[in-house]
Amino acid sequence: MNKKNVVLIGFMGCGKTTIGKELAKNLNFSFIDTDCIIQKAENKSIEKIFDIFGEEYFRKLEKKVCYKVSNFKNCVISTGGGIVKYEENIINLKKTGLIIYLKATPEKIYENLKYDNKRPLLKNKDKFKIICDLLQQRDYLYEKYADIIFNINDKSPFILAKEIKNNIKSIL
Repeated sequence: MNKKNVVLIGFMGCGKTTIGKELAKNLNFSFIDTDCIIQKAENKSIEKIFDIFGEEYFRKLEKKVCYKVSNFKNCVISTGGGIVKYEENIINLKKTGLIIYLKATPEKIYENLKYDNKRPLLKNKDKFKIICDLLQQRDYLYEKYADIIFNINDKSPFILAKEIKNNIKSIL
């Protein structure tokens, strides 16, 4: 397969950033977070971008970032939870990236996000219900696009990073 990047996809709160940073260290790769690139370019938080410009504007920025980072090499790329909403994003990321889905139950995601009030799609709402609804809409896309799926529910990010490295080293 000979890919040059590892791309982490999955629902918000599943640990893409935490696991990604550790995995990048283990692989001696650079770490990239697509949401951070967007925030720096716009000089605003994701929450503010959603509030001011809306989700559609954010998704357009996300598409541009996916195209840009797909040209990088030797990176672990953490993506936003909605990256799979547009197939074009995945097509670009798959050109040079091995797509890994970090899969979690709604209960685990809720546990990770219950005190987080900065997620635009969960703001001022019944978080557990929204998590369940969005996960139901996206899970099949995560699975469809993933080259490998890792269940993250009962493992620490450090153990997961080591497991992922051990499972993919022959592919990279």
